[in-house]
Amino acid sequence: MSVDLSGGLGAVALFAVPGYGLTELFPGLRRLPPPRRAAYGYLLGVTAVAGGLYALSHVCGVPLRRPAVWAVAAAPALAGLAAALVRRLRRQGRGTPRPAPRRPETWLPFIALLARAACVLAAAWICAGVFAEAMINPPHDWDGRMTWCTQARYVRAAGTVDAGVLRDPRWFVTHPQYPLLLPVAQAAALEAFGADPDVLLPRDIYAAFLPVLLLVIYDGARRGAGRTAAALAALAAAAAPFLVHGEGGAESSYSDLPLACFYGAALVLLLRPRPRPSSGLAAGLLLAAAVLTKNEGSILAVLALALGWRGGRAGVRRFAAAAVPVVLALALLASWRAGIPNRQDESYADLVRTGHLWPGILTNAAAFAPVIADKMNRLLHWAGFWWMAPVVLIAGRRALRHPRCRRLLAGAAGPPAIAWIAYSIHPRPVSLAAVTWERFLMQGAAPLLVALALALAAVGRQLAGWRRRSPVPQRDEMAGASPCPEARGSSG
Repeated sequence: MSVDLSGGLGAVALFAVPGYGLTELFPGLRRLPPPRRAAYGYLLGVTAVAGGLYALSHVCGVPLRRPAVWAVAAAPALAGLAAALVRRLRRQGRGTPRPAPRRPETWLPFIALLARAACVLAAAWICAGVFAEAMINPPHDWDGRMTWCTQARYVRAAGTVDAGVLRDPRWFVTHPQYPLLLPVAQAAALEAFGADPDVLLPRDIYAAFLPVLLLVIYDGARRGAGRTAAALAALAAAAAPFLVHGEGGAESSYSDLPLACFYGAALVLLLRPRPRPSSGLAAGLLLAAAVLTKNEGSILAVLALALGWRGGRAGVRRFAAAAVPVVLALALLASWRAGIPNRQDESYADLVRTGHLWPGILTNAAAFAPVIADKMNRLLHWAGFWWMAPVVLIAGRRALRHPRCRRLLAGAAGPPAIAWIAYSIHPRPVSLAAVTWERFLMQGAAPLLVALALALAAVGRQLAGWRRRSPVPQRDEMAGASPCPEARGSSG
């Protein structure tokens, strides 16, 4: 167990340490508390290390071996260290900055403190269980073993993302044109520590995305909803059984949970009140990772850019800073795919041309809509989440007046909309919906839960307003009747 523990922590640190160094270059991330900063750092670390190796291997022919892995991992870590030293030297002699004023809570202080503590303990316990399971059991999920872990073996054995088994049409490979960001991350971790292909390091890399998702949800919700509602939203994500145990959840080796983290974190950064170019660049890097993670990541990246658009000079600068990494990632993906013949996979471009998209959206829905309803109503998968979420949104509908909340809901609807279109043109929509619908719901989990936290906070403010407007009358001790207003002021 000690070997597995040290190896698992080393695999996570291979991306977390460089990513934490990168956060030093972004003022909005640098000022965050260490846990939330580490969450964004892990995402940026996977982007920088795995994405950098992806680009260097394909464009420059750099072999994916130990020297390249450690060099790419050391570069952002050293850059962050240098930036921190320079900033500290510049700050010498200046006064200590004042801490930012805390947002007043709309909940009773003691109850809110207990609720937040319970949320933290419960979420930490769930994440610890996921890590423990990842350290003692090999991958047991279907797509993880069939696609992602298998492609990581191809990439590591060949030392390049342009592995011959992918480019030669005579080899039977499922989904050969799937983006390789997570397989490259697996191969990098194994190569960096000289590990055997059968060790469990890749599972720890995927397990780390669960606490990252929870911290991203908390960070996105805290600014507008307060700490208590944000903690409850994060706990709702941790307590949803599918996000942990389901197909594509934290205990699997699928790329859906990483995509949910990249996409959700980018939306949180793009929808912040102040449109800074640095936050746009950080969001663009995360969206570039989404492009290189799954096929639908390209569509989600464009959607996130559209939802993050704002007018004015500052808004245009942030949009440009976010769009540049996305364009580069799309170009890299197109160049890499150009040399790989597609086989054993659907060609959605052909299906769109020949599938009569518009009639299929209506006619095929009669076949796959019951499957979707069944998936969302499974208590063991979602614990009633899809019954409670609409109730919270309706109760807190005042939050929907804010454009940020509406954009978050639009971002949450993006992945299911992509799935609906895919089912509408697919020759076997029922079987496809049965195995993918919940994974698309997971991809939009972060913006949905942030919006739910904003609605929950609106409910809390409304209840607090009612309590202030309608004080509870005190009862007369002798007669048991409500005292008059004059006596009410002098009682006690």
